[in-house]
This record gives sequence, structure tokens and C-alpha cells, in this order.
Amino acid sequence: MRRWVVSSFGEPKDVWALKEDAKPLELGPGQVKVKVEACGLGLPDVLMSRDNYPLTPPLPFTPSQEAAGKVIAAGEGVDKALIGTRVVGPTLFQAQAGGLAEECLMRASGTGDGVLSGLLPIPDTMSGVEAAGLYIPYQTAWVALVRRAKITDNDVVLVLGASGSSGNAAVQLAKAQGARVIAVAGGPQKAAFCKSIGADDVIDRREQDITKAALELTGGKGVSVIFDPVGGKAARAAFAATAFEGRFVVIGYASGEWARIALEETVMKNISLLGAMPVGWTADQVLETHQDLVKHWQEGAIDLSSSQVFDFDDAVTAATHIADGKVEGKVIVQMDNSQS
Repeated sequence: MRRWVVSSFGEPKDVWALKEDAKPLELGPGQVKVKVEACGLGLPDVLMSRDNYPLTPPLPFTPSQEAAGKVIAAGEGVDKALIGTRVVGPTLFQAQAGGLAEECLMRASGTGDGVLSGLLPIPDTMSGVEAAGLYIPYQTAWVALVRRAKITDNDVVLVLGASGSSGNAAVQLAKAQGARVIAVAGGPQKAAFCKSIGADDVIDRREQDITKAALELTGGKGVSVIFDPVGGKAARAAFAATAFEGRFVVIGYASGEWARIALEETVMKNISLLGAMPVGWTADQVLETHQDLVKHWQEGAIDLSSSQVFDFDDAVTAATHIADGKVEGKVIVQMDNSQS
């Protein structure tokens, strides 16, 4: 079996190696083995390679937290009828069996170790590349915007890091819910990308002051919802443009630091701080979210063709692309380049 292996910590270009003759994965109880069609890569995979991520597996490990493919074996306690089914879901990357391989392992259902787990069906008309691009970004955006912020068509949603994987998903999902979307991105190319996926307005953080621009775009009222996967200075600037009774949804810290917001700053404007991460939900809740997202896709409300797709042998290039901040949409690695 071919798989990418990280045997020491450092930059992906220095520590990722393609192993051509890796041993077959040992299937445990409650697990399935999946023949990978495509897998997703993200900033966490880069941070794990640097040993700078809370869920970094022990060495040696295979990157990629999410994958899509066909179930080829089922462990003890798993319905054998699953064999032959196409699924998308989280890999057992913490058990060193991530998706950047010809085969990976997944849990059949449930939650464990704080990581969402469970297999989700892929429609026959959805490619493995599209499915791998749907899973983590759109589950994250759905939890943040629909479940936590409860957005409506009266909301103005400001999306930080809007050209990245979760930001791209947030822009599209917010538009699908009828909200007005203000995207924040760095540079004209990423700004153009945000426009292409449906953002109503774009703030180029390299050329514009986020606070001032957001207030101008809203006639001084501010934005009602902020989607923040970035943290740092950008988050502080966005927070300053939050409207009365606004909701600030914390996703992550791509900038290297979390948003620094004191509780007393939320009081005068009745601002709600909301944490959002697609973990801890029941299998039924995750399936319900997946079904809603698939319906949006089938209706054309969200477009999964905006991913940046790399071939399996070019996985290091894909990871370096992420490390260099060049992402537009979701980075996907495909096993068979006929999918794209």
C-alpha cells in the first residue's frame, strides 16, 4: 500500500515521505477500512507536521483528517452490509491512519477523543473530490452559522479568511440561508475568488481597514454575525464592527493566535461570543447536517467545484501551498485524477 508518512517534525517539504510498500492497516473493532478516492488537507495537517497542534498524533503518522472512498472491510461489531458503500468521514489520523494513503481507517459511528466520527453516505452523482471538500469545511460552517449563530435572511455576515476552506464554505452557506455576506481576504486575487463564490462585498485586508470598511458597508450599524477562523488582529478589527446584539463566532486561529476579546467588551452592545466546532454532536445530528448540506449542493446553492485539487504524488506541493497561504477554497488530494 502507498501512503504518505511523517516520521519527524518540520515543514512538510522536509518531513513528508511517500512510502511505496507500507504494511496493510490493522482493522480494529468498530472500524472500517476505506479505499480512498480523495482526501482533504488543511492547516491542521501543516501544524501537526510542525508539532504545533493539540491533536498531533505520535510519530510516524499519515496526514489528512477527512477522506472519501469505498468501504472495503468492516471490523468486529460493524455491519458487513457497509462493504461496497461510498462514504465520507473523519479518518483515524490520531491512530496514524490518516487519509493521505491508498487506504485509511474510520470509525463506523459515534464520537471519541473529542473528534467527530461516523460514516456519511455519498450520493452517486457526487465525486470523491467533491465529497472530501464538503465534509469538514461545510460541517464547520453549518455548526457555526446555522446551529450556533442561527442566521436568518436579515443578517449581515462578515467572514474572515473568506478565501480559505471554512471561509469559502461560510460564504456559500450564508448566502444559501439568504444573508448578506461581507468577505475579508488578502489581495486582489483572493478578493476576486470571494466574489466568484457569491460574496456581496469584499474587504481587502491588505488595502483596507477592516473596521472602517465594515462600518461603511453597513451604514454605520455594523455586522450582525462574524465568522472567525483567523483570530489575531483581523479578529479584533472585525469585533470593533460588531452590531448591537451581534454574534461573534469563534472557529480557530489561522493567524497563530486566538481572538483577544475581554468579556466586559461584550456588555454595552449585548454581543454574544459563540464557540463553534463540529465535534460532540450525535451521529443523528451529524447525519442531519450532512443531508441538509447535500440538499443545498443538489439544488445548486453551494458549489463544491472551487477546491484546489492535487494528485496523490504531489501531496507535498499541496501541503506547501497551504503553508505558504495560497489556499483558495479547500485543498484536495485525489487518488485518481480522472475525478476532476
